[in-house]
Order: sequence, then C-alpha cells, then structure tokens
Amino acid sequence: MWTQERDDDGDEPPGRSAPYVDGAWGRTANPNTVDGELQNLAAFSSGFLRLTGTRRTAAKAVVWLILISTALSIVYGALAIAHVW
Repeated sequence: MWTQERDDDGDEPPGRSAPYVDGAWGRTANPNTVDGELQNLAAFSSGFLRLTGTRRTAAKAVVWLILISTALSIVYGALAIAHVW
C-alpha cells in the first residue's frame, strides 16, 4: 500500500503556517470593510503587475471592460435621472 509521506530533505523552504498578511497593513483585514477592500485592491494590483504575455493582455481587457461598463452605467444613470432617456 502506497502512502504519501512528507519530504523533509530541506530541498524546499517550509510552507507558511500563518495566513497571508499584506505588508501595507501588517494584518489581515475583514473583506467587508473599507480596509479589506483596499487590501484586496492592493493584492490584485501586485498580482496584475507580475503577469506577462497573453495573461497580462487578457487581464487588461477585463479591467478595461469593467471600467467602460462602470462609466456607461454612470452616464445611463445620470441621463435617467435627468429624464433625457
């Protein structure tokens, strides 16, 4: 019977035992708060900067689609409020 055993040769660094903590805050924040949202944006942007090639192009396209749809929503809402539509 084969069992998976842990390799303790020292070839790889030991895994993290503590949760990821963003250096800007020095702690993990509740994602439902403003601090948590800022921490998530910082993590997204740092991950985005590490992308290269087609993954970076795809991520740029998604970000631009989100920005364009947000702008169109604001314009549509403003026109609906002004009863121009």
